[in-house]
Amino acid sequence: MRQITVFVPVPGEAPARRLELALRRSLPANPVLTVVENGKPKARDLLIYIVEELSPRLPGVTLEVYSKASAGKPLEGEEARRIAARSHLILTGVGD
Repeated sequence: MRQITVFVPVPGEAPARRLELALRRSLPANPVLTVVENGKPKARDLLIYIVEELSPRLPGVTLEVYSKASAGKPLEGEEARRIAARSHLILTGVGD
């Protein structure tokens, strides 16, 4: 039987760093949540499901859905600024 040697590149555990959280504003009474879906199969369904699960925590939320032309096409700067200006929360599916 052969032996496999495993090397751990980080000796021991590094001490945890204190993180500063970004400042958060309170949400208005009727927040706008925008879902940006990339056009992949089931992406829209999954994001809408997540919104449905979040809805009890966000009373009065208005849902808007933005559909990108394709997963390979990035959201352009002007369009991203427009979405950010009208939304209080944005949910995207990235990095899959």
